Amino acid sequence: MIIDAHVHIGSTQFVQMQADAELLIGVADEMGMDRILVTHLTALFYEMREGNDLLGADLARFPDRMIGYATIPTHRLGEAACDEIRRCVEHYGMRGVKIYSHPESSVTEASSAVIFELAAELDLLVLGHFSQHECDLLMQRVPEARVIMAHMGGTPYAQGNWHLAVEVAARHENLYVDTASSMIDNGMLEYAVEHLGPEKILFGTDMPALDPWVQRAKVAGAGIDDEAKRLIMGDNVQRILGI
Repeated sequence: MIIDAHVHIGSTQFVQMQADAELLIGVADEMGMDRILVTHLTALFYEMREGNDLLGADLARFPDRMIGYATIPTHRLGEAACDEIRRCVEHYGMRGVKIYSHPESSVTEASSAVIFELAAELDLLVLGHFSQHECDLLMQRVPEARVIMAHMGGTPYAQGNWHLAVEVAARHENLYVDTASSMIDNGMLEYAVEHLGPEKILFGTDMPALDPWVQRAKVAGAGIDDEAKRLIMGDNVQRILGI
């Protein structure tokens, strides 16, 4: 099974992205992907509840192909974010939470604790552009939460330091990294497999922001064995979410 754990739907002028469900499913069909985990751009950048409702409607149309992240524009919403997450799980069967990262407000602030505690209680994956330092503190506070450090730390917010991302992820049982990244350094995935293990690496494309074919080629062409590739490309998410 091939599962893309990092996909966006909707449109935004903020980062020049646009994709509807038909486009995403079409790409998934071309690439042989069985499932895609999706967050809605409207919820991320404009209006939380509206965006999550739009995603919920698409999940109902493609229940066997799309899995939803309840999207939270800022952790500072605290209990209000928790109410929205519960609503998305109860009404739409969403299986994860996407939290937008803001350089001026660390997700390690006290207001975020209830969100990660709820995610752990509901067995939800939490995806975000979290820095390595944030992840280290978060996992110490809520070790039972299952967190994905997006882009393996390969973001400006995390200073592009994927070596440190791997080091931190290795310390915490429930901290994962995904492969989606505009950086494709030589040996990046091989290093992660060697020092972290393939069981903690999830395939992600970040489409439509990034070219999904390039992201897939990064895994397909890596100098790792077929078992590691199978785990990364989908078996890990299948195991974590019990698909």
